[in-house]
Amino acid sequence: MKPDVTAPGLNILAAWSPAAGNMFNIVSGTSMACPHVTGIATLVKAVHPSWSPSAIKSAIMTTATILDKHHRHISADPEQRTANAFDYGSGFVNPARVLDPGLIYDSEPADFVAFLCSLGYDQRSLHLVTRDDSTCDRAFNTASDLNYPSIAVPKLKDSFSVTRVVTNVGKAQSVYKAVVSSPPGVNVTVVPNRLIFTLVGQKMKFTVNFKVTSPSKGYAFGFLSWTNRRLRVTSPLVVKVVPGKHGLVR
Repeated sequence: MKPDVTAPGLNILAAWSPAAGNMFNIVSGTSMACPHVTGIATLVKAVHPSWSPSAIKSAIMTTATILDKHHRHISADPEQRTANAFDYGSGFVNPARVLDPGLIYDSEPADFVAFLCSLGYDQRSLHLVTRDDSTCDRAFNTASDLNYPSIAVPKLKDSFSVTRVVTNVGKAQSVYKAVVSSPPGVNVTVVPNRLIFTLVGQKMKFTVNFKVTSPSKGYAFGFLSWTNRRLRVTSPLVVKVVPGKHGLVR
């Protein structure tokens, strides 16, 4: 699922090249949002130098918010409709929370190779991306199994399951409970629905099960949060149900 997050990108006041005739300028766009996310990633790396790029991305994504400055659900311009994960990803970046995400979804370069292989990349296409001699000796059952901080299921026919692994980067003695907001027309369950950690760096696996309950059109959105008294680790859920032969879900 893309985008991953949303960052400040509207009417950004910043330094400007003197060659353009101005010392400062106000500009909008993704090129303005990018340096905000880069700065946040640099801050996380400075505080947690051993974290991988995937861990840093996870911290930024799972601590983002889907509420605006008035504590209302983010709306999409210019229609002011209620935005969804295709508009803001995991949400609007929150630098105040990113250094203490509690749990992270970590991945290694080999996991992304397996992800590409699960998408059907042949050897030539794979090497164009990796620029090395990587081979498809390992692939996920489905691309949705990449240990990513968001979960997308683009062709849900009846039922489907994905697995994720989280690493405890918070307090050693930590207990998290799963809170799910299921996409409309889909029932989502998590097994186990409680994660009990006793060590920093401890990893735990869980399974997210999707079950179609009623016909729906287009993509539907929800979220999964792992919560305790202090933290909330949230992943967006994006699902598209495939209709049956007669327009009904099988």
